[in-house]
Amino acid sequence: MAASPNVHVTKDYRLFSRSAENRPLDQKRHKKLFESMKRYGFLSCFPVVAYRNGEKHLVLKDGQHRLVFAERLQLPVYWMEEKTDFDVALINGTPKPWMLRDFAEKYVAHGLKAYQEGLEFAEQHGLAIGMAFALLGGTTSYSNVASAFVDGTFKVKDRAWADRVATTYVGLVQLSSQVRSTRLLEACMGVCRVEEFNPSRLLQNARRCREKLLSYSTKDAYLDMLETVYNFGRKLQVGLKALATMAMRDRCPINPAKKASPQKDSNAA
Repeated sequence: MAASPNVHVTKDYRLFSRSAENRPLDQKRHKKLFESMKRYGFLSCFPVVAYRNGEKHLVLKDGQHRLVFAERLQLPVYWMEEKTDFDVALINGTPKPWMLRDFAEKYVAHGLKAYQEGLEFAEQHGLAIGMAFALLGGTTSYSNVASAFVDGTFKVKDRAWADRVATTYVGLVQLSSQVRSTRLLEACMGVCRVEEFNPSRLLQNARRCREKLLSYSTKDAYLDMLETVYNFGRKLQVGLKALATMAMRDRCPINPAKKASPQKDSNAA
C-alpha cells in the first residue's frame, strides 16, 4: 500500500470528519462509483482531499462517497492534505458529465466494433444515440441496454431488423411529427418482424394519405393505423396487425416457469 510523498494511505476510516459544506450523502445516486471501486479498488490517482482545521483535525473536503465506499469494501483510502480551506462547491461544480457519445467513442477507441456500428447507425438514420443503440439491442428503450452500454459489453442483436425499424419509424415521423412516440416505435418493431412486410409500400402509401397519420396512446392503435395505411388504395389487403402480433408473440414465447403455480390442496396435511 505504498503511496507517493504527497499521497497518504490509511484504513482508519474515522481519521476524517465531514465538512459542513459537503452535500448529503447519496449512495444510491453513486452506484456507478461503488461498482467501479469494487472492480478497481481505491485508485491512488483519485485520493480524497482533506485540510486541518483550527483544532488540527482532518476535515474531508472532497471524496466523501469514496471514503464511505472504501469502508464498505474494506479498501485502503488514499488521501492528500490541502493547506487551503477551499470552497468545495466551486471545485465540484465544473466537471462535465459523461454523455452517451463520450461512452461510445471511448469504446470505439478500445476497438469495440459494436459501438462504432452504433454511432454509424445513428448517423445514417438521424437517430439519437440512445435510440440507435436501443434498436440495435432489440428493444424500444435505451434504459434496457444502458447497463451493458456503459460497461462496454453492448452487443448488436439484429442489424437488418433494426434498419427496417429505423427506416419505417423515421420515415413516418418525417411525414407527420405528431406520430413521434414510443408506442409507434413499438408498433414499427412489430410489423418489421413480419417477413413479408415492405417498408417502402407503407411509406409510399403514407405520403398519399398523411391525414391518417395521427397520434395515439397505445401500440395497438398504432398497429391499426399502420395496417390502414399499408392497405390504402390496395386491392390485396394484408392483415398486418394480426401478423405483427403473431410475430411478436413468437419472439417472446411464454416461459413455463412463469405460469401460475397450481393451488395447494386444501386437504393437504
